[in-house]
Amino acid sequence: MSRARALDVTADLTLTIDGEPIAIESYTDTVLVDFPSVRALAAVARTERQRLPSLERTLRRMDLTVVVLVDGVAVGTVGARAKPQSNRLPLEVDAGGTLRAAVAAPLRFFN
Repeated sequence: MSRARALDVTADLTLTIDGEPIAIESYTDTVLVDFPSVRALAAVARTERQRLPSLERTLRRMDLTVVVLVDGVAVGTVGARAKPQSNRLPLEVDAGGTLRAAVAAPLRFFN
């Protein structure tokens, strides 16, 4: 796969999906996408899972990385600097961060 020209992204916005505010911020080649809860991330992941391989390929080609956070805690990385655990899931999962995010806001996860 040929590599496109590397990009830097400048963004500071809030996207609302199903009433949940998702903060997106970047000033470099790393985009931070911060979900307010594990539940909000899971809802988006369920509906958008089939797009992940295409997103991952595009991010790598553009030399961009997306760090997924839950309430400020990194839970996964996709794109240029990610080290996916398998080809089926082109995402580097931070198990410790995922556990911290779930423990930090258990009521938001189960409500």
